[in-house]
Amino acid sequence: MKNIFILLLSFTTVSGFSQNESKIDTVAVDLLDKMSSVIGELTSVTFNLETSTDVLNDLFENERQFGTHQVHMVGPDKMAVHSRGDKGNRAIWYNGELVTYYSFDENNYVTVEAPDNIITMIDSMNAKFGMKFPAADLFYPSLTDDVLNYFDNLKYLGMKVVDGEECFHVMSSNADTTFQLWISNTALFLPKRYLFIDKKNGYQQYQGTFTNWNINIDLPESMFNFSPPANAKLISILAKS
Repeated sequence: MKNIFILLLSFTTVSGFSQNESKIDTVAVDLLDKMSSVIGELTSVTFNLETSTDVLNDLFENERQFGTHQVHMVGPDKMAVHSRGDKGNRAIWYNGELVTYYSFDENNYVTVEAPDNIITMIDSMNAKFGMKFPAADLFYPSLTDDVLNYFDNLKYLGMKVVDGEECFHVMSSNADTTFQLWISNTALFLPKRYLFIDKKNGYQQYQGTFTNWNINIDLPESMFNFSPPANAKLISILAKS
């Protein structure tokens, strides 16, 4: 099956598509299309993302972990992500040829060759090494089609307020998963918040909230090239079997 929701599918295995009768709200489809269209036309973007992720701990209970992420992208082939939180202080650099993952906590890094565009790179790094890129799913040009193919139901739930900002609220669902998205009520239709609920794994939740969007700004190429800090150790990484 096509790996359409990297954030969720890194935690669960999906056996196939549901055969239930679909209920699709055309207003929700239009909102997803508008958001994807704007994102697809961006030449560069930066944003902050706050995430919360449920993980099963050694007591077999859902433990919520938090993170903050600073994301910089220049299409089609440059990306830098700096993440802090319960999973450590780490960063990823991608310059169109190489991807480097660096741990600030351990002062070590790994560099691997990568495809020549952001979307293919994300797919490749996730499939081979399990690298996760925050909110990557929302930047796929096929987002609307992916939602329609994967979920049985898609509905517009009206206007909601998220952190003082008016948003369009869209929800999609099937037997295994609920996906909710809040899209800012502005001319740009940028995402404000997303929420995945994994019904088959204890209703684990994965949420992210966007702030500080900057679009179509000049970003220096140097910020996408990794320079090892003093005494940093180069390590190897094994592909997933």
